[in-house]
Amino acid sequence: MIKAFRIKWFLLGFFFISSLLIGLKTTREFFFFFAYFLLSITLVSLAWLLLTYFTAHLQLSRKMISRVTEDDQLEVSAQIRNLSFLPVFNFVLEDNFSGTPKNQEKKSFFVSYLGLKSSCVINYDYLCFKRGEYKLGPFVVYFFDPFNLFFFKRIFYVYSSVVVYPQIFKIEKFPALTRSVLPWFGIETARSSGDDDEFYGVREYKDGESVKKIHWISSARKNKLIVKQFQLQSFFGTTIIFNLEKAENLGEGKESVAEYIIKIAASVAHYLTEKGVSIELLAHVGEIVHLPFNKGQEHLESILRVLAVAQAESRISFREAFEEFARYIPNDSSLVAVISDQDYVDLPRVLSLYGRGVSLIPLIVVSDTFLPDADKKKITRQAKIKVSNLVNMHAKFFSQGDNLSEVFI
Repeated sequence: MIKAFRIKWFLLGFFFISSLLIGLKTTREFFFFFAYFLLSITLVSLAWLLLTYFTAHLQLSRKMISRVTEDDQLEVSAQIRNLSFLPVFNFVLEDNFSGTPKNQEKKSFFVSYLGLKSSCVINYDYLCFKRGEYKLGPFVVYFFDPFNLFFFKRIFYVYSSVVVYPQIFKIEKFPALTRSVLPWFGIETARSSGDDDEFYGVREYKDGESVKKIHWISSARKNKLIVKQFQLQSFFGTTIIFNLEKAENLGEGKESVAEYIIKIAASVAHYLTEKGVSIELLAHVGEIVHLPFNKGQEHLESILRVLAVAQAESRISFREAFEEFARYIPNDSSLVAVISDQDYVDLPRVLSLYGRGVSLIPLIVVSDTFLPDADKKKITRQAKIKVSNLVNMHAKFFSQGDNLSEVFI
């Protein structure tokens, strides 16, 4: 915009100097005529702009959703209301967004006329290129004179936040969840009496039971005390653990070890939530993150929000992080460890949890495949051999450029 004004003033200066030269060669009247003409335009423009400066009163607002997923379009609706007693002409609305590539950070829209006490709505969208939490704003409005010679700007400090979740890929077949060596999946149910569990049926009252459990309609019908019977939902949980170590984060941008770890953790959490499994999240991202066991969409939202803003800022190894996290991992559960192949030497330490009935599912990102000109197949094959020689278990391996869904087929 500034560049366009420089060009415009350059052209005006060129015409002014040209008229001066022509006037010197012909008559001074021609020069004065052109000079008076430019002066009149300038005075009118300045008077118009001065009136706009003191009378223009705009109210701006923005409507949008608060969360999207990587590579989605964020749809924004900006409303401009004219609260002044005069119409407003010739202004440009500019909105700012820091979560897109540089050539898409700003959106500008020209409005030629906004009537007295009226409003207009401008719809636009941004490409949410990478996960994170971003802020939109402020609005900047540029007011122009009728001849577009001058302008002034006003900043409207209207901000909106959006959380961009990591992209989730589809998992067709996940490794069997086990409790120690016994397979399980989802929820086990057992009949018992309780207060907060799902209603199961009725039975006869037993001495000492709470009167709150009495089913009065059934008791009246059978002429004896009948109590409600509940179904106790007892289930094993799955812990997802990872460490975003800064020194091991090879690659750049979305094609980096940390981004793959985040994407895998998010997809596993989404898959387990759909299966009704209770999930705990343990991570080190420069600080400890612990989301205790829970189930359902709301808990998944909490996990995805953490994963959206997590950065590779950890300065400790996976082993050190695991030693801190081990006390949180309950007995008789499954542990999904999303790690770099550089941390494979720490797997025997994780296997010590077998004594507590904890089983391990390793999901390993092969970090050297993120190096330039790497032989990905050879490096991945070597990583599989190293892990299989160290521990006898079935692990999933992920290399740079892989279709991550196909790894789980």
